Amino acid sequence: MSCPVCRQRPAEVGVLCEECRDDLSSPIKITPEQIQLHPVRPTRAALIDLWGRAHQLDPRTLIGRQVDGQGLAILEPSVSRHHAHVLLDGEEWAMRDLGSANGTYSDDRLIETTTPIKDRDRVRFGHIAFYFVANVDQLPVPKMGRTMTATMRPEIRVSGTAPSTTFPVADLEEEERTDVGLPTLKFKLHEPTGGGGGLIEVDGKQVQLTTTQFELMALMIRRMATESHQPELVRGFVRSSELIADLSWDTREPSENHVKQLVRRVRRALIKSEIGDLIESRHRFGYRLRAIPRTE
Repeated sequence: MSCPVCRQRPAEVGVLCEECRDDLSSPIKITPEQIQLHPVRPTRAALIDLWGRAHQLDPRTLIGRQVDGQGLAILEPSVSRHHAHVLLDGEEWAMRDLGSANGTYSDDRLIETTTPIKDRDRVRFGHIAFYFVANVDQLPVPKMGRTMTATMRPEIRVSGTAPSTTFPVADLEEEERTDVGLPTLKFKLHEPTGGGGGLIEVDGKQVQLTTTQFELMALMIRRMATESHQPELVRGFVRSSELIADLSWDTREPSENHVKQLVRRVRRALIKSEIGDLIESRHRFGYRLRAIPRTE
């Protein structure tokens, strides 16, 4: 079975593919033992961590650094003692920040009120990120490392205590994409006058992006459009050094690793919006749009 987040690549780390797993990585290094689940009435919904482990949620789950009784404890300083609630609100799941110091995020957007979350959303508490999945019954058989498959599916209970399973973490490299034969697609960019990200429309399908994500897509669209004189094999590439220099980063010292994480998140947003993976990466060339913008 495929990764439950992108639904395209096979599971390689727990239930996640390598690329979606990398999108949960953070400059803050933690161990599996720093995430501890204490459920009472587990539902089918879960948070998937960096190791591809599914932590089943109670109808009301406290997330925090100091959890007494039921809840999900994250033993890391960026997480507040009582950080957030993940709760079943009627038939929908939602998150509520509890006045945390470092914020609660849904797909990189800071939440300030009770906010609905959907299957495959990336949620973050302080610096520690997870994927939300609505039904653990649809998860693939977990894999250990790159090649060894677990012989048994981790026990999943609907009541009582659900055990955690630890998977080793491998050093995962950025996937290279060197496809040629680019399609022609119609792009529309809608940038709000007040800032705060933007909307991109691709052949009628829309995706909402953060400011830096929107700038990345806009730059690649412009580069591909202006290099019509170049052979298709090398047309439209933008180097990481350009992206580091030109994009609006939320860190003082953006690096190659920040670029990789940004690209992964945009890829995932495009896939979730059923637009598809439109970003190609190639060693020594950089990144480009996997399509030629249509001019009308």
